[in-house]
Amino acid sequence: MQELDRRIYLKGQEVRLRFINKEDTQKLVDLFYQLSPQTRWLRYHWHAHNFSKEEVWQQCYQMADVDWVRSAAVIATTTNAEGQCCAVGVAQVVRVRAEDTEAEAAIVLRDDFQKKGLGKYLLRTLSDKARQMGMTHIVGWVMPENIYLMKLVRRFGLEVESKTEYGERRVRVTL
Repeated sequence: MQELDRRIYLKGQEVRLRFINKEDTQKLVDLFYQLSPQTRWLRYHWHAHNFSKEEVWQQCYQMADVDWVRSAAVIATTTNAEGQCCAVGVAQVVRVRAEDTEAEAAIVLRDDFQKKGLGKYLLRTLSDKARQMGMTHIVGWVMPENIYLMKLVRRFGLEVESKTEYGERRVRVTL
């Protein structure tokens, strides 16, 4: 796996983008609990209110323990007021089989880092990695009220297919 260590500045605050690793599990757990109920709803849909502490930990561990043949994940971190490194965003693609050219994508940002451009950097970095891995499309299930994510996807100028099924929007983006 190639290395990634990119530093960006959002409104004067340094944010580091890098590929995720198992040691990031606790950062992901902390990130989950810092998300507002609305952000949890937009990212995890109806599951947002049903996760036990064990399920949160398990999901975060699985995300951090990446199978770099089938998936990729990028974490955005910053230093908090106490000088500790903390996660402020994460983006992931996962395909069912290594030879699949389509993968499911997900992204979430801590509320105080939304609408500052971080999503654009995470999505661009993840899309580049997905292309390198031979993926041609990413798909995701988006709540209809998640207009900011749809604006973000459309700003990339990529071909986007979208249809609503079962009260959620299935979005398919050509990389």
